[in-house]
Amino acid sequence: MYNDHRFIQTLYNALSDDGVIVIQLGEAPRAGDPADDKTTKGNRRENLIALLQDVGFEATHLYEDGNCGFSYPLTFLVATKNEDIDMRWYMSQPEVEIAIHNRIIRTVSGAPALKYYDSVVMKGYRYPHKALETVYCRKEPMPDSCYRDEEVRPNVPVSAFDVRMSGVGDGSGRGVFAMVDIKKGSAIGRENPRRVHIPSSPLRTIDKYMGRSKSIRDVFSYADGYGWETHTFVSDWFIVLMMHSCIHLHFND
Repeated sequence: MYNDHRFIQTLYNALSDDGVIVIQLGEAPRAGDPADDKTTKGNRRENLIALLQDVGFEATHLYEDGNCGFSYPLTFLVATKNEDIDMRWYMSQPEVEIAIHNRIIRTVSGAPALKYYDSVVMKGYRYPHKALETVYCRKEPMPDSCYRDEEVRPNVPVSAFDVRMSGVGDGSGRGVFAMVDIKKGSAIGRENPRRVHIPSSPLRTIDKYMGRSKSIRDVFSYADGYGWETHTFVSDWFIVLMMHSCIHLHFND
């Protein structure tokens, strides 16, 4: 049934534009299992993901849960029709706690209404289990995503940049300027961990609550003053905050 294109297309059409579907895929793979393309269960999982993407689902996520009452964890597949809705999958722990607080129905006794879910559990869902990754990376040839970042992307050191006032025009402020050509897709300053990343969804929350606290406004002022950079390499956009300057980079193909 789940390998029937017409059935999957019907599921897609039945959902709203912001629709999300969750499918249980059975027993989770174990670290010693062969590659998905070598087993019936693995092939079925791969074909289902391909079908979901083929009919129009924008994003898919796999996660495991061991609280289903079985003697083994189960694998679940989440698929979303809308990339904007998919961003909720990457909400920070505070954002998840706020969403739970705002939407959960209170119990009469005051006891927690959820037994097996909170922001910590959601963080665990966000990243595939190590066994699932291990089995996935047993494919031949090994998928590019299985290689470490330093194995596939060249690094441009911090010393290749100059920090100075911008000459673009009055009021343009300070900036970081590349002194060498940078190949598109390169990592920047991998050897220097002194940077802060604020994902887009927490920044939207900061913007929403700025009027309630000076401390929150101070955080936003820092982010706004030290730089915005989006879509540099990864598909899920994020904001890069350098400790001393904003970033103005031009990449060569």
